[in-house]
Amino acid sequence: MVVLIFIAIGSLYVLGTLVAVPTLQLLTSAISAASAVASASAAILIWRSNVQARKTVLIDRVLGPLYSEMRYNREVLESWKTDAREIALKTQFLAQAPSDWLYYTLDPEMRADIESFKTLVPILDQQKQLSKRAAGSIIRDAAKKVFDIPDRINQVYLWRSHTWVEGQPTGETGRGPELELVLDTDPLRAEPGYYVHSLQVVNTDNQTAKSFPLLSTQKAPLNDSTFREFWLLARETASKDSTIKEFREQFGRAIHESSSLERKLDSDIKHLR
Repeated sequence: MVVLIFIAIGSLYVLGTLVAVPTLQLLTSAISAASAVASASAAILIWRSNVQARKTVLIDRVLGPLYSEMRYNREVLESWKTDAREIALKTQFLAQAPSDWLYYTLDPEMRADIESFKTLVPILDQQKQLSKRAAGSIIRDAAKKVFDIPDRINQVYLWRSHTWVEGQPTGETGRGPELELVLDTDPLRAEPGYYVHSLQVVNTDNQTAKSFPLLSTQKAPLNDSTFREFWLLARETASKDSTIKEFREQFGRAIHESSSLERKLDSDIKHLR
């Protein structure tokens, strides 16, 4: 654009000489025009610089932190199902973002999606705790029936170890498979190098416990059919439990919303850069 303006000035000068306009007047007009062009160019550059600076600030203060938190939450939700790792969700930035005026420059639909997810998180956490409680009761009842336990059962543990001896009742780490039942995943999964080798039912009232080996030291399955019967019964009962069913629906919604927001935020950041 600047080049075209200078061409126009030159043409005007040539035209002026043809119609006998004094040279000094032409030079004065040309200098004035050039000054105006320089001022306009500087204004355009400043405007572009301000626009880019504002985009950078929007990314640094709002979009970037929102993207990081949504990605973290999506990965945490997936780890609940794939690894049964109960890591807490984060909503610190989601809660404080509305205090920044730049937050309100975001698309209203995106803000509505963010608020929806922020509202869902505490509901999901509460439903998870209620569902695990229901799952614990289902697991104890199924174990009592399938493993023919006459006494009361307070807890069922699955023990995981790197190495163990034949018939070892406990292991390096033990916990109940409540979350696996709630999310309908494999209860015998373990971290790399570790194996679920024993199921233990505990009666804390009379301080007794009974164990059932699940793997030999050569990692051959033991009591496989009985364990499968136990878990199938627990799964069938859980599929009919209203609390667990509601949590599964909310969990699916949380996965969908966090993934969708992550994609939208990533797209907006790339568009502004």
